[in-house]
Amino acid sequence: MAGGAIGNDILRLLLAHGPSWAMAGVLDAINPDRVAPVEFDLPDPEVVSEHAMQVAVREGADAGRLILLQLWKRQEAWTASRSMTTSHAYTTAAMDRTGRETSRFDVSRSGVVAEVGLVMGVHGSTADVKITQAGLLNPEGVLSTTHEALAQGLITEPVARLMADAMDGLSFEQMARVEAMVLPRLVRHIDPVTREGAPAGYSYAKDQLARALNRVAPERAKEKHARAMAKRGVKIRILEEDGLAQICLWTTKVQGISFYERINEMAEASQAAERKAVEDAGHDTGSVRTINQARADVLVEMVMNAKPTPGTALIDCVNVPARVNVGVLIDLPTLLALRDNPAELPGYGPLDPELARALAADNEWRRFLHDPITGQILDLGHTKYEPSRKLREFIHARDPKCTYPGCNQQARRSQLDHITPWPQGPTDRSNLHPLCVHHHNLKTHGNWQVTRDHDSGETTWTSPRGLTAKAPHPYRPMPQCAHERMPDENDEPPPF
Repeated sequence: MAGGAIGNDILRLLLAHGPSWAMAGVLDAINPDRVAPVEFDLPDPEVVSEHAMQVAVREGADAGRLILLQLWKRQEAWTASRSMTTSHAYTTAAMDRTGRETSRFDVSRSGVVAEVGLVMGVHGSTADVKITQAGLLNPEGVLSTTHEALAQGLITEPVARLMADAMDGLSFEQMARVEAMVLPRLVRHIDPVTREGAPAGYSYAKDQLARALNRVAPERAKEKHARAMAKRGVKIRILEEDGLAQICLWTTKVQGISFYERINEMAEASQAAERKAVEDAGHDTGSVRTINQARADVLVEMVMNAKPTPGTALIDCVNVPARVNVGVLIDLPTLLALRDNPAELPGYGPLDPELARALAADNEWRRFLHDPITGQILDLGHTKYEPSRKLREFIHARDPKCTYPGCNQQARRSQLDHITPWPQGPTDRSNLHPLCVHHHNLKTHGNWQVTRDHDSGETTWTSPRGLTAKAPHPYRPMPQCAHERMPDENDEPPPF
């Protein structure tokens, strides 16, 4: 290690130590330009060229800077946890000492909210939300375990606040059950000893919370949906500076997905026809509309040339037909109305079991049956490079999104990648997964390594500099309550 530089081994020790006020001082003293790999991380200089050694030194230093960045991000999470603790302590004490709520105006809370907003540099409504979140996320709060995970840097601040927001309308007992279901899934990919591993992404946390809430408080989900349905509608926003207008539609999840898929299908056909016409004319295809432009044009054309159907209402509809390429994932007991386990619209989240049964019975929708315990669905395979239509549908149902950690690109808008390149690797369900174009190129040309655990369904990505991150299996049924969670291979055997 060069004089005055800090080695990756020291950075790994700091990572295992966890964030604290003392750690902030240590990190502040580290110059990112003085990070260097230790000797045992480098190849033997006797067997590699000088150029190869220089490349190894640079890549080793870059790996160290990634660890340093990880240390700072966890320090940010620790700081956020302390900010929440202080915010809660201040607001509780201040509201106890000031005025009481009147029938028209809560003097105590409003004044405190205004003060907190000024200190945080945010609008009063935002400060009010943060105060409510801190009331749950503090050492004595209902979500104290989540707060501690934040303090250790195991989850990010946005994920912690998302957890608090999801608890709206729940009892304390229900909040505790949701936390017990979700939090272990958010921290499971970080080694408890070395602290190595990437934190759970926001979209994954949101998905896990939605499933837990459907399990713990199904009636709340139905009531929330009914309230939202009462507000369905269409609004317009005029963008004066651009000379454009923005149309916003609120409708049911199923109708919205069906609507979007239909628009996308028509836009792709229109775009393909336009591209062919341009090519036939011998012009540059760069003038062809983008898919987003085609979607907008197709939608306007379809609406402007259509006639309204009188007397159509969605408020009491259950069996909604959809002439689009979408499937519903449902277990057999729920399909037979023996249980009411939440079903799934692959890529779009949980679905009410009653509606799922109706969709599964509709010939326009494909149904995928899965095991209610393991989440496994039917197997399909193929012996050629190009997967069959049925195999492609299976992969899209099993992995509804790009399998890069945190990517939300729909599988049907992605490419199917052979994890082990064909023909060394087969064209079957064990070796195929969806990747968006960007992450497909990252794997193929960026020297990233990808492996898939066939038992858990998890995909592990390893960067050229050794950073690893896991994409959890996108669909695994949520246990009914905390004590009925699925067994883990590391669990202690039962005491009998």
